[in-house]
Amino acid sequence: MNKSLVLALALSLSSGGALRAATPTPAASPQPLALADAIHIALQRNTSYRSAAAGVDAARAQLGEAEAPLLPGLALQDSYQSVSTVAKLSTPIGSLPFSAVNATNSPILAMQYTLFDGGIRNARVGQAAAGLSAAESQLVQARGATIAAVSQAYFGVVTAQRMDAVARRAVEVAAQHEREAELYLKNGTIPRADLLRAQAELADQRVRAIGAAGAVKLAENQLDMVLGVPLTNRYRLTEPLGTTAPAFDLANLLQTALSQRGDLAAARAAVRAARQGIVAAKASRAPQINAVVSDGNTQPAVVGGYHNQFAIGLTAVWTLFDNGYSRNGIALAEAGLKQAQFGVTQLQDGVELQVRQAYLREEIAASQVEAAKKLVALSDETLRLAEVRYRGGVGTELELEDADLGDRAARETLARAEGDLRVAIVELRFNAGLL
Repeated sequence: MNKSLVLALALSLSSGGALRAATPTPAASPQPLALADAIHIALQRNTSYRSAAAGVDAARAQLGEAEAPLLPGLALQDSYQSVSTVAKLSTPIGSLPFSAVNATNSPILAMQYTLFDGGIRNARVGQAAAGLSAAESQLVQARGATIAAVSQAYFGVVTAQRMDAVARRAVEVAAQHEREAELYLKNGTIPRADLLRAQAELADQRVRAIGAAGAVKLAENQLDMVLGVPLTNRYRLTEPLGTTAPAFDLANLLQTALSQRGDLAAARAAVRAARQGIVAAKASRAPQINAVVSDGNTQPAVVGGYHNQFAIGLTAVWTLFDNGYSRNGIALAEAGLKQAQFGVTQLQDGVELQVRQAYLREEIAASQVEAAKKLVALSDETLRLAEVRYRGGVGTELELEDADLGDRAARETLARAEGDLRVAIVELRFNAGLL
């Protein structure tokens, strides 16, 4: 599907709900949708992924904010004052005007730079950089989670559609058996009980078909929700359900998960941020030394006019006692580092468990698919023989009904197994950090 078609599909998805709510319209034909296009739509519209992307923007802005104090700050300030009475100076020879002006305007351009702060600026930059790294890792994890959710919902629809096809086929077969039973009854070759049994089987298959058709709509609603579109769309999914399971190596999957999982990378970034937090907390005990360079009008003005004044200043502040504020801040930062480190260890153990379990589920699902394929082949042959026996007057309606039920159950088992295998492959790739 090309990009223009994907865009058209996305626009139709976003507008379909409002149109359908406004006026009843005939059901639109299902739109073709490949798995890659579904993932593309979800990454554009899924709120969880978009929220993670906004988190990266916020973390990048925080890093820029933390880096700003590394360069000198430049400020322009102006102070205007007007007084109603001009001050006078009392002297032995009488009162003399102290100032000839009653209005002063004092513009000053000042540049300030922190020469030494104990490393607090660099620590805050390190914290912000670690926060950005964590946000980017969380975005990677959110992308993988979105792809996994879309894939699971996508194959959920495919599986439901396969089950619906099996149900409709079962209805067709049961209807054919009913017609044959009616013909045989007219010919006197079967009792009326066999016709009633065929009619009951047809009614049962129709009930099952209604449930299968409803399951398709429910699965499509789930896919709509993951895509972030109105829950009113129907699809013709182009990705086949059956697939050959890739050959996975557990050791490689574990190694990949520990190195590429976004949540692990975010946890490690939290450890780096916690270390920088300790540096920042300890910096509060160091003196703060600032340099100021300014140029502007003198203040206060004694005589009118502009009187330029250039000044260089150096200030130092060292807090000798803060009632335990800095000590407790350092203790809090150190405790935060320990928690972050424990979090990484705990998460690593959890990731290994997730990968191992997903690997086993994929192996089980692949084995079930192979077993289900053999079951379908056997049930097809059993049904064929039962039909031959029934039409030849040797078999009974009950035998044929049992063969029908077995064949439908086998096909449903195969559809579920293939759907489970698709989902298991997606889950394994996600847990291993491969999405």
